[in-house]
Amino acid sequence: MKKIFALALAACVGIAGAFAFDVGSIRGSWIDERYDAKWTFSANQIDLYIASTGQHVYTFTDDNIESFKVNMQATGASVSFRCPGARRYYTFTKPVELTADLDVNIDPDWTDLDYRTRFKYVEGTME
Repeated sequence: MKKIFALALAACVGIAGAFAFDVGSIRGSWIDERYDAKWTFSANQIDLYIASTGQHVYTFTDDNIESFKVNMQATGASVSFRCPGARRYYTFTKPVELTADLDVNIDPDWTDLDYRTRFKYVEGTME
């Protein structure tokens, strides 16, 4: 029984790795339809725009974020960080599935109510 469990665990980790992404290779844009927001990931930063107008709202870089983490789990890969300027903690998760959409959790400092949604992939590459 232990051997079967160990093989199943190894298979799950392997499958998660096959669908995981490398932070440096994420290049593209995702839309948050509820808030008309376009999130654009590039090699060194994440930019936030108003989707309908293209107006730039915020840029996340190494200079204005802290607690940056990359996590690999059987359910997918995630990138998380805190931005003191925005007063929020962000987690972007690529689930183990065939779409390029991201599950997002935004945890504001001023409330216990998190914002959870799925960003729809609109353009770019995930190598």
